[in-house]
Amino acid sequence: MRIALANANYQPNNSGGGSAHIGQFIENAVALGHEVIAWPSTSHPAVKHISIGRFATPMALRSADLLYVRLEASPVPAMHYAYGWRRASIGNPLVVWEFNTVPEYALLRDRPQSHVDETIRQLKHYGQGCDLAVCVSAHLADYVRTRLGIRNTLVVPNGSDPDVFRPDVQTIARLARRPGQINVVWIGSASIPWHNIAILRDASRVIERRGYADRIAFHIIGNDAQGMRDMPANVHYQGGEAYALMPSWLSGMDVGLVLYAPGPADYSSPLKLFDYLASGLACVSVEQPQVREIFGQLNQTDLLIKHDDATGLAERLIRLVDDPSYLADRKAAARKIAVDRYSWRRAVEDTFTEIDRLMAARGRSSPTNRSTPLSAQPSHTTP
Repeated sequence: MRIALANANYQPNNSGGGSAHIGQFIENAVALGHEVIAWPSTSHPAVKHISIGRFATPMALRSADLLYVRLEASPVPAMHYAYGWRRASIGNPLVVWEFNTVPEYALLRDRPQSHVDETIRQLKHYGQGCDLAVCVSAHLADYVRTRLGIRNTLVVPNGSDPDVFRPDVQTIARLARRPGQINVVWIGSASIPWHNIAILRDASRVIERRGYADRIAFHIIGNDAQGMRDMPANVHYQGGEAYALMPSWLSGMDVGLVLYAPGPADYSSPLKLFDYLASGLACVSVEQPQVREIFGQLNQTDLLIKHDDATGLAERLIRLVDDPSYLADRKAAARKIAVDRYSWRRAVEDTFTEIDRLMAARGRSSPTNRSTPLSAQPSHTTP
């Protein structure tokens, strides 16, 4: 199958989770025997670039069996190929949209409500031709069906590569591991409003007051040091790192934190969580729909906290450092579920299993004679 991958701005050595997701999609799609063509902004060696231009782009896309469009919080030009004369101009391939967040996320990037409203309008209009919406969480799939009217959805959570993220990877040399102390990591940028760095700060103060500052060390990895001057001495800012170096950081950690404010983050599939799990870290998280589901699968809902419960976060970390067997059991279970259920290979295989089903359905009727898009068929979800 030839896949035209749109709005996939992959760059090597990028620190962003989006670029990691795109790279894994490409590599696993190619490993499954597919060919990927894309715009020149996708700088991946396995991709063949298409020509860009008013006439050149549609002509290049006519060779594709599938148009796969990655969506975040704003409209993208490739959406327009899903419906009407633009779809006909590229030969009417199967159209799949991948949703990674809701349009309301743009409000956290200081965009006005009018921007969100226009995004929703365009998604609803061009979504009439979307044959399948791949959604990273069940909460997001429900939004896509009810708010945008795209009925055919598939839930495909993010994942990790357990062959790369492993507990036995050589640890970054400057990361100290002291007897009787645990390293606790949070990955994220303090400047992104949905990240709740305040709860980490407040929990570290509780830990300091209770005399555990020498036994629980926090490490922040991200591109923004905002707020670090207000942190206690046991919180260490490590700066931003290329995603390729993250396995060497996580192998030196014991606990991973997932800390969000309520709102658009509730629709996400936290990439950091899956990399923590694959690296064999115990995880503590705020209540977030997909995280709650995974913690339920782990039988570890005792490690969930409310969004503003800094004391609860501190108490869970104190229990983990005080009870090594409790910590070890949770670390082992984390690694196992990442290997068994939450690899990138699983995510891409699940996606193409459904795409193959839709391709087979299309093969039983002429695409040019189909009166309604496949998006009008009943929804199909994967847990």
